[in-house]
Amino acid sequence: LLYTLKDYNLVSGIGLDVNYYIESFLIINDLSWSEIFYRFINLPNGNEPLYWLYIKIAHLLFFGDGLFFTLFNHFLTFVLVAYLGKIIDTNKFVIIIVCILLLQYTFLSAVPLFRQTIAFLLFFIGIFLVDAKERKCLPRIIIYSTVLVHISMVIIIVFYEFFDYF
Repeated sequence: LLYTLKDYNLVSGIGLDVNYYIESFLIINDLSWSEIFYRFINLPNGNEPLYWLYIKIAHLLFFGDGLFFTLFNHFLTFVLVAYLGKIIDTNKFVIIIVCILLLQYTFLSAVPLFRQTIAFLLFFIGIFLVDAKERKCLPRIIIYSTVLVHISMVIIIVFYEFFDYF
């Protein structure tokens, strides 16, 4: 709730990334479903289709209300953190969540970076699911689909695969 109640206006100078995503959320209705993929093909940077499909669906579910979108996005971020903690250790997941949220200050400062935070959390969930499951197809799909949430994950996935191979 504290992240949602922050003043994300351009005058305050905080949350410029959040301003961009809230404004994009408010005008996403002008963008067609197929144009989301077309933009990614023409200019991949910043136009990742899984994230913009999420924005488009959220616009429909929340009737274009930017406050509910911001609240839900922060809620989704913390649910992903909780799920990541549960995958890491089912008995000590509360301690892991506290360590992720409170001891890692860069995570708390990066929460307003919607796409990057969601992509990193999905990436780490995929990594820990690879170790936890015998079937490695779904975790690999999660890991590789993070590129469609934020394009910068390509480098991290290449390093992960290189490290995993050797």
